[in-house]
Amino acid sequence: MIKKIAFVGQPTKDLEGAKKFYEKVLGLELDADYGELWSEYQTADGTTIALDTISPTKSPSHATYLALETDDIDQEVARIRESGAQVLQDVWENRDGEGRCICKMAIVLDPDGNPIMLHEIAAWRAKP
Repeated sequence: MIKKIAFVGQPTKDLEGAKKFYEKVLGLELDADYGELWSEYQTADGTTIALDTISPTKSPSHATYLALETDDIDQEVARIRESGAQVLQDVWENRDGEGRCICKMAIVLDPDGNPIMLHEIAAWRAKP
C-alpha cells in the first residue's frame, strides 16, 4: 500500500556542488548524509528533498521525481507489474558505509513514461 510521499528526488552528477547550492543558496540544512550517494534536506513543512547520485544510473530521466513510501515494496512492485504497468528497475537495496540496509527502492513508469520511485525505509530508520 502506498502510504505517503517519501521524498522528492533531485538527481545530480555533482553531489558536492548540489549540496553547496542547497545549503548556501537555498539556506537548507543537511538532515542526512550517505557519503557520495545521497544527501537529504528537510524543508520547514517536513518535506524531504533527496540529492541523489543513484537514480541517473537506474532511470533514463534525470528530472526531479516523486518517491512514494510503501510498507511492502516487493508486494507493491508485484501488484504494479500484474496491472501491466512497466517496472523500469526492480527492487534494490541501498546500504550505508557499515553495510546496513537503509532502504529498498524500485522505479516504475507512469503512462507518460515519467519515473516514479517506490521506497521502503528500513525499520531501524523509520520515524514513529
